[in-house]
Amino acid sequence: MVGIVVVSHSNKLAEEIINFAKVLQQEDFEIKNGGDVKNEVYGTNIDNVKDAIIEADQGEGVLVFVDMGSSVFNANQAIETLKGKINAQIADAPLVEGVISAVAANFDDTSLEELKIIAEESRNFKKSRK
Repeated sequence: MVGIVVVSHSNKLAEEIINFAKVLQQEDFEIKNGGDVKNEVYGTNIDNVKDAIIEADQGEGVLVFVDMGSSVFNANQAIETLKGKINAQIADAPLVEGVISAVAANFDDTSLEELKIIAEESRNFKKSRK
């Protein structure tokens, strides 16, 4: 199964997104918070993102969701340090919609690349038909 990591500047926001997404989780895979959960402050760092990716990996790769700014930088750096060990990729998707789409679509036969496409397509989700 593909693991999922949520990296936000707000640990509480990431935790709530994870809690909400778990309602839609149909398979057994890891969803981890890549923020600065140990210090409960705003922001992220490379080590926390890296640790979350390692914890989320079950051998099929990890899809990482970021909010903005330094979370993108730190996630990219963490992924780079794990290159050759863990296949992790950032989904260029809205944080909430992307995580929910990926969690709902994550099944045994779904690859990291397929899950990334599904998550990234969530940016086209129409909330109103008017």
